[in-house]
Amino acid sequence: MIPWMCGVTGGRVGLMMSPESGCPKTYPFLPFAIDNGRFQAVRQQREWDERGFFRIVEKIKDDETTPLFIVVPDVPMDADGTRKEFDRWCPRLEDLNWPLAMAVQDGMTPDDVPDGIMAFIGGTTAFKQEKACDFIDQCSFVHVGRVNSFRDLKSYDLLGAGSVDGSGFFREGYSGRNFQNLRRYFDWTERGRNVSPTLFEKYQ
Repeated sequence: MIPWMCGVTGGRVGLMMSPESGCPKTYPFLPFAIDNGRFQAVRQQREWDERGFFRIVEKIKDDETTPLFIVVPDVPMDADGTRKEFDRWCPRLEDLNWPLAMAVQDGMTPDDVPDGIMAFIGGTTAFKQEKACDFIDQCSFVHVGRVNSFRDLKSYDLLGAGSVDGSGFFREGYSGRNFQNLRRYFDWTERGRNVSPTLFEKYQ
């Protein structure tokens, strides 16, 4: 369903891989990115699957494909911890020569995002709503996490986000609420909007 949606939207729907998803089949036409899975681990109160994260990295390297970005391991809802983890993991991931994204948390600013690094806006919903425009104005590329409603899809598009991700767009099939939100969004973009973000289905 996701490859089909990618085709009918001109490549504007893709996959967000994570340790929970494993490494599903990729296609030359299908955009994809790699999440580190830290947020899911914290939410489910379990240990982060570091091995699972690097299994995806190795699989993508073997396939000789390139993600749109990979999210450097962070500490969800902890700005200081995220800065430290970024400094720890960034040098190792830089060797891949893939675009890197820093997961920004409540209390962080665009100044925390190094030159040449994408900003992945995590943190609380309030933080995203209040600060997304600052990151979009000052960073080279901004991805916004956990976007599912039509209102938010439209809002982050208008702000100029480079991409967003959401969970469950296709989980309930064509009649599901999130899929209908997605359809409304694409109907809206076709009525005069020329630029819209790539949407990553959380593959879990």
